[in-house]
Amino acid sequence: DVRLDGLDRTAWHRFQLGTDASMVMICPLAGTDLFQIQGPVPPEGELDLSPAALTALIAERTGLADIAIHAISWASVYSMNARLAERYRVGRVFLAGDAAHIHPPTGGQGLNTSVQDAYNLGWKLAAVLDSAPAALLDTYEEERRPVAAEMLGLSTRLLDEARKGAMQRNREVRQLDLGYRGSSLTLPDSIGTARVQASDRAPDASCRGRAGQPTRLFDQFRGPHWTLLGYDVEERPAPRKNLRIVTVGERGDIVDDGGHVADAYGLAAGQWALIRPDGYLAAIVATRDLERALAIIPGYG
Repeated sequence: DVRLDGLDRTAWHRFQLGTDASMVMICPLAGTDLFQIQGPVPPEGELDLSPAALTALIAERTGLADIAIHAISWASVYSMNARLAERYRVGRVFLAGDAAHIHPPTGGQGLNTSVQDAYNLGWKLAAVLDSAPAALLDTYEEERRPVAAEMLGLSTRLLDEARKGAMQRNREVRQLDLGYRGSSLTLPDSIGTARVQASDRAPDASCRGRAGQPTRLFDQFRGPHWTLLGYDVEERPAPRKNLRIVTVGERGDIVDDGGHVADAYGLAAGQWALIRPDGYLAAIVATRDLERALAIIPGYG
């Protein structure tokens, strides 16, 4: 992270005059007067990180003589690694985020994966503190370690593509299609005719409250509770602790006047979707199987 003159702050600048070893990227850091410089360096030997030496390196790799570095705020030399902890839990000790997985920065999945780790573990810790069975904490490694393993493979592949100058960042890097297929917190034989499946991320949809006010499904899901979403149902189950029941229909809690809930979920009349506190679908069932679905909730009953 440096202060420099000679480049505008409206773009991320990348230069590569020859081989990969000659590449350098210079990115303005929003909210500061700094730029961040990234580039490969020799794996061995001492590296001069003085302003004069970096100015000379920039001139060599860009072919521009008017970029001058005045001060260095922070510098580090690092090696690309792809590593995954063998265990995410040992007794009362849990690993999450960078402590559990490290990888090349290509693709930018590290922050998203780490936040998802924390949310997955966070709601489960809260549930156990609130009397849910302690075995719930075992599902943290069960669900999150496979996600990290897949992410490491993706980041490594993108790094290889970047070295060849052909990296393509497509939908998979957004991580919106991740799920927990096979998780013990998922009802395996949920209804397969819906547009979403148990273990998928529950989609958002715009709708209206009973008084006609605009709202969204994510407003209903927000919080540490489970959500039971019923579509055009005739009856609703009795209230339970840590469970919010939301019905969709003309006489329901929300009205799907634009058809967005129907488009997003594909539920038929009399069907229910059970959404976890972290926004993933645990089950999609008909009313006759509702109690079996609710039994997934740790400590329910």
